[in-house]
Amino acid sequence: MDFSVDDTITELTGLVREMGEKLVTDESLRELDARFGPGTESGGTDRDTARFHAPLWDALVEAGVPAALAPGSCGGAGLGVVGEALVMRELGRVLAPVPLSPAIRASHLLAAAGLTDRATDVAEGREIAAVGDGPIAPAMEVDWAPVADLIVAPLPMPDLPMLWFSDVARAREKDTVAIERTVPVDFSCAGMVSGLPTYMPLADRPADDTPRPTEHSAGNSVIPAHASALEFDALRRRVHLAAHQWGVVESALERTATYATTRHQFGRPIGSFQAVAARLADGMIDVDAVRLSTLRAAYELDARSGSVENGDTGPAEITATARDSVASAHFWACDAGHRLAHSAVHIHGGVGLDRSEPAHRYFLAAKANEFRLGGATRQLLDLGDVLASEGDPWEYSA
Repeated sequence: MDFSVDDTITELTGLVREMGEKLVTDESLRELDARFGPGTESGGTDRDTARFHAPLWDALVEAGVPAALAPGSCGGAGLGVVGEALVMRELGRVLAPVPLSPAIRASHLLAAAGLTDRATDVAEGREIAAVGDGPIAPAMEVDWAPVADLIVAPLPMPDLPMLWFSDVARAREKDTVAIERTVPVDFSCAGMVSGLPTYMPLADRPADDTPRPTEHSAGNSVIPAHASALEFDALRRRVHLAAHQWGVVESALERTATYATTRHQFGRPIGSFQAVAARLADGMIDVDAVRLSTLRAAYELDARSGSVENGDTGPAEITATARDSVASAHFWACDAGHRLAHSAVHIHGGVGLDRSEPAHRYFLAAKANEFRLGGATRQLLDLGDVLASEGDPWEYSA
């Protein structure tokens, strides 16, 4: 498979890397840790106290990065999931705490549901979005909820798939939604969203099949959605996480290799010892596995997804090959991420656990991504079932 990208994606990822390396420094992350890290677990329910890198987010919005990755109906550049994955990798490299993934996902979900104006607001940075990933219930944990203007949650109901969304300011004013900070393992921005009803009323589908929002409480609405768009979003999320993990472990390995050339024991760099060198070499193989499997998943989604990636509302075929490619990327992001996170800490020694040094942040970020994806074992079991029942899913792929 040809993993080359066009000049537009190359320029965009280069711009994101430049901004990330300039703005997201170890000092800026240390400052965020002091405000929103260990020991501050009771605060952080708004933008002023959240672990949110506002300077980088403002720079990304001003440069048009979220808009470029938005659906075509919102003026996006049509860079596909491949473009999204390569940008997410750059954010992972610097551990950038910015809500770009939910901005991309929300703009596509809202556009596919016919809410183009709201999708454009999110894509152009006028609103910050958060996207719920679990089964909707009276309460659910949502990344970026404490800083969000808009919260979106897919409702994959069997008879009529729905999309729930909340105008946070209005819902808070009317006391129909409350957000309480939670503390993920990497101290990232997340909150428990409560006040959601246990029953979501179904809107009648109009004769012309045009989606029509139905408000069920102040600031909160539901709208008919397309099952293919919701499934594509779930796959897109996993590719985003795998791509972010790629950047995290790639940068962690680079920093660890540099440390191994400067840290001396017994009169020589520790990187010259066979055990350390072999572990770094294994790390290179793991980074390549995450890279190749993530790019394969992104390419398969772009190639097999029909019109969904452009925010259109028509049905799209998402093939078994695409699903299994995402599962493979999911597995490697979890499995290799686990090994590399521990290798980085072990080779750094005590420095790897010192909160005044950057190495511990990469360990926490890699573990958080692994937890968000749900672990590697389940993916192996699912892929094993596919091989046993259907044979090689990639045999006839392009």
